[in-house]
Amino acid sequence: MTDPLSPADRSALAAEQGSVNMSVGGVLVFDDAPALSGPAIAERVAGRLHLIPRYRQRLRAPAPGVTNPVWTDDTSFDLDWHLRSAHLEAPGDRAQLGDLVGRDFSRRLDRDRPLWELTRISGLDGGTRLALAVKMHHALVDGVAAVDIGTMLLDPTPEPLDIPDPGGDWTPRSYDRIRHLAQMAGEPTAAAQRFLRASVGRAVAATDPRRNLADVRRATDLVTELARQRPQAPMTPLNAPLGPGRRFAMARAELPALKAAGAAAGGTINDTVLAIVTGMLRRWLAIAEVTLTAEPVALVPVSVRREGDDGGNRISTVLVDLPVSAPTPEARIWLIHTQMAKLKDSAAVRAGALLVGASGVAPPVISSTVARAMGTVRAFNLVVSNIPGPQQPFFFNGQVMREVYPVVPLNPGSQRLNVGVLSYDGAVHFGLLADRTLEPGVDVAAACLEEAIAELLG
Repeated sequence: MTDPLSPADRSALAAEQGSVNMSVGGVLVFDDAPALSGPAIAERVAGRLHLIPRYRQRLRAPAPGVTNPVWTDDTSFDLDWHLRSAHLEAPGDRAQLGDLVGRDFSRRLDRDRPLWELTRISGLDGGTRLALAVKMHHALVDGVAAVDIGTMLLDPTPEPLDIPDPGGDWTPRSYDRIRHLAQMAGEPTAAAQRFLRASVGRAVAATDPRRNLADVRRATDLVTELARQRPQAPMTPLNAPLGPGRRFAMARAELPALKAAGAAAGGTINDTVLAIVTGMLRRWLAIAEVTLTAEPVALVPVSVRREGDDGGNRISTVLVDLPVSAPTPEARIWLIHTQMAKLKDSAAVRAGALLVGASGVAPPVISSTVARAMGTVRAFNLVVSNIPGPQQPFFFNGQVMREVYPVVPLNPGSQRLNVGVLSYDGAVHFGLLADRTLEPGVDVAAACLEEAIAELLG
């Protein structure tokens, strides 16, 4: 038994080349308590696995490099292998937590196992708190669906929900490679063509459906050419070759205060978040003594998930100029708001959907080529991924989740810093992932971001 990967999920697999590591996740912070012991966490995860079938599936490819991989049940699934533990020595501050998370996300997930890990990190804040570091491959889930997975593991009330498995004990479905190949060979050519046309059609909402792989290649070339037609993003230290090591840092702000400041300047909360990142870059570039030839550019993922979609990636992307030359946070908010209003529902959003989706339609060899294509165009300097989260407290075995910081992978291989943003229970949480050798380092970037927040809030 097999389940196909979506086009964007296959694209995420293809992108993991060289020093690119496509692991995505988050850092969840709780008060330390016996309810969050290692055995208690294992019991909770085991009791909810039926809600997340992908957590017990691994990748298989009947003909590697020729056919696309599929999801199959892991017949030797070992939950204990996916649950890990670590401890921070005193004082257990956020810098130590960030260093541990950065080291963890420097290591790729094992593709011979289900693509996720959960690490319990004790000793935080002098031993009063602990963190859970969730790590998944981007092919498993995109940022919006990752929030959904988090709510499956958590509860909306201190009393844990009783969610029995309607299917009873789990029995893995076997995978027969010969049967899979025979099934693929027996599929009518017309059916394959219909699938191809439908996949590309959904990605770009095109009125002229593409009919073969050559058209998919041409469509991908079109997206790359659209990026080329923009002014090239300026060269900065953010865009040197990426190494294998990572560093991680965190920052936090109150959501109502950011909303009020953004509204006063005529912008939305999304505009305000991008303006804060702009203020961060303004300071960081000054410390780096960089003289810009143009405004830096952010690649901003935009969710196009529809109600009822399950798992997988449903995203588009847009390119946003970040006005670091604007002298005040209010001016930055207004300039970004004006720009985003023009981009909304534009051809740029549809082209972004093609960029994410088209590379997975073709076999892996072509997917790899497409994944590298945008790396030949310096279209952006960093990624800013703003994920809306639940505005209510969530609990793990009765313990309230205090904070949650997203971890977004660095991609392509010339991009050395990104900013994940997640709103949760009245706060906005920033997770900064950077190349380990970036100078100034991610700790400096986080300090600049905190200064940008303080500047906005006065």
